[in-house]
Amino acid sequence: MADPTSETAQGLRERKKLETRSALRAAAVRMYLERGPSAVTVQDICEAAGVSARTFFNYFETKDDAVFDWDRRLTGQLVDLLTARPASEPPLQALHRTLRTAIPALVADAGWRERRRLLGAYPELVPKLLHSNSHMAEALAEAVAERTGLSPDALYPRLLGGVGLTVLRSSIRAWDPESPTEELLDMLDSCFASLAAGLPQPTGGEGVRPAAPGTAG
Repeated sequence: MADPTSETAQGLRERKKLETRSALRAAAVRMYLERGPSAVTVQDICEAAGVSARTFFNYFETKDDAVFDWDRRLTGQLVDLLTARPASEPPLQALHRTLRTAIPALVADAGWRERRRLLGAYPELVPKLLHSNSHMAEALAEAVAERTGLSPDALYPRLLGGVGLTVLRSSIRAWDPESPTEELLDMLDSCFASLAAGLPQPTGGEGVRPAAPGTAG
């Protein structure tokens, strides 16, 4: 029988780790916004979060890793949601439902909104975001491979993983953050409907909308 005292202590340690990671991430984004990325050091982030440099490097290799840790969390959430979808769902539908479930919490996250502002203010960070996002596509591809019984290196899982990331990024770029979340979900639904229909070319003004500043991540 498991020792409840040991389980409680382990739970407290894990919660403390999550709190420390979150504090470092929030401090990094805030300081990047206030000073600019080049003016912020790891030591600055540590002082703001109240931890040592040794503690920082237990979680992140670089200061940019702390800023983009949000993507790592989102990737884990998407994989968990996709894995939990009913096995009877076609992969494209399961991916659609996964993103639809994740998006409301995503755009309500104050950390995501701050990070979006940061990317708008310092576009030189966008290539680093794209590199970070590549891991999301790979993780989704692995989850699709598990659902389908295919190899993660097969074309279909890789294609669907890339589709998921592209739909998420495209929908958020076209969405006005001051608008209701339902409008973003409608855009997401429209993307998947177009994919299911073979991606027909829009007619007239349909689907033509200027992209909002910033990026999906």
